[in-house]
Amino acid sequence: MLQVEKSDRPPSNERATGTKGKIRRQQIIDAAKHALIEGGSNSLVLRDVAEQIGITHGNLQYYFPTKNDLLIAIFDQAVEKYTESMKVAVSETSTRKGRLDAIVDAGVAELKTPETALWRMMMSLADHNPDMASILKKENDLYEQVVAEELKIISPNLSVQRRRHIARIIHAILDGLGVQFSYEDPESPEMRALASEIKIALYAVLEAE
Repeated sequence: MLQVEKSDRPPSNERATGTKGKIRRQQIIDAAKHALIEGGSNSLVLRDVAEQIGITHGNLQYYFPTKNDLLIAIFDQAVEKYTESMKVAVSETSTRKGRLDAIVDAGVAELKTPETALWRMMMSLADHNPDMASILKKENDLYEQVVAEELKIISPNLSVQRRRHIARIIHAILDGLGVQFSYEDPESPEMRALASEIKIALYAVLEAE
């Protein structure tokens, strides 16, 4: 099992903000993410990541003192990338249904990428690792906050609590769909039909405001 260490040092983005530092930091994140996707949680060894990109273990720890720091950076970046693409997709539509469909479509598209393996891995580890559970909750809360903000635009009359609940419903449905995609072909007629039915069901929930 991946052992996650705690760090009392300042976040790495406070120490490596120059252009060269940002490039090196991204190289580390990319290498670590590739290791996780290709080899699973046990493959993330800081010393191995450092060797792969040609730096020392100590140099890597200047940016990410522990695995925990590196994992947070990986998932923070993944959530930011996904939520930004979702917001762009939503902004390109003009109707309530179109905007809600865009949220679902963005989620389904993300579930078809290799990065989905990272989320399944995190959920599995969270069952036995409190630190991983904490990271997972942080990232999930961020995603649901962004969805709730989009729902405010779609349905301004929704209460804050209602928006949050619908955001969690969307999140739960997409999580369940992600599990099905692990053993079903996402492009099959059945899965495409299911995605359509999800949109219809969610729109009905939205209209029940």
